[in-house]
Amino acid sequence: MGGGNLTRFRRQPAIRMFAREYFESDLIEQGSGEYDPTFVITKLGAKVNRMMVAGLLERIERRDGDNGANYRGAIRDPTGLHMFNVGSFQPEIHAAVEELVAQFDQNAEPIMMLAIGKASPYQTDDGGVFTGMRLEEFTTINGEGYANWLVETADATLRRIDFFQKARDMEPSLDVFKTIGIPEDLISGLISARGHYATVDADVYMVGVLRALDSAEGNITMLTTENEGADGESSDGGDTSNEQIKEWISEYLQAQDPGDGVPYDSVMQDLAMKGVSRSIGEATVDLLMEDGLVFEYKFGYLGHIGSN
Repeated sequence: MGGGNLTRFRRQPAIRMFAREYFESDLIEQGSGEYDPTFVITKLGAKVNRMMVAGLLERIERRDGDNGANYRGAIRDPTGLHMFNVGSFQPEIHAAVEELVAQFDQNAEPIMMLAIGKASPYQTDDGGVFTGMRLEEFTTINGEGYANWLVETADATLRRIDFFQKARDMEPSLDVFKTIGIPEDLISGLISARGHYATVDADVYMVGVLRALDSAEGNITMLTTENEGADGESSDGGDTSNEQIKEWISEYLQAQDPGDGVPYDSVMQDLAMKGVSRSIGEATVDLLMEDGLVFEYKFGYLGHIGSN
């Protein structure tokens, strides 16, 4: 297991979660104490401090800063991308991450990985939230291991969907939710989510569950193809071409960059207003980065080579 022993993190449970449920969340709950955990509360009521994710290693790269090496990467599951980072203050896993970078750069076989990470949300000045993950430990897995994670995560997501549907028309209170049988681990999150998210369509998460189960049945090799339209049933812009989306991103970055980058989430919000789903937007940003037209000033901030 790269980076340590999976059993040692006991303070908060590692919730199995697909990318879409996490990246669509923008409610942050921060405790008042110095050592109180930070939670990202999803639309389905999960309170995420740590999570267990898995999928295809989409990208990973090393960055050298004033404080030492740090790393940025992304893991793709059937619903989208989990963006992760490893900080310079985590030297205990740097050697394992360096091996992963070297393996990825060799462009050999696709790398499937299982990882535990801590929710690392970032809130921009304009209130936007970027839901990253700070990697704590990881391992590479085979198709069987990935299929097992898909099934377990689908089950966990179905559980949240089920209790979300059960609670949605009830008064959001501790006593009421206890009376109707909502589990204790979901009550607080469901109450907070009800007061924050205006509308929630649980069906989009059910679509993700179905995709995951389909992949688990043996269609793992189709993972990347599936995700090109992961959210696209009603929100990928219809006939919008990939070149058009690239142009929108480039124009937005060049117009909005004050000199030190544009928040990643702001780019996604601008695309959403144009009818482009987040997963399509993320994939297009990846392509622009591969083309050398877009780069990352720092974690969560993008720039365009034509800006300023």
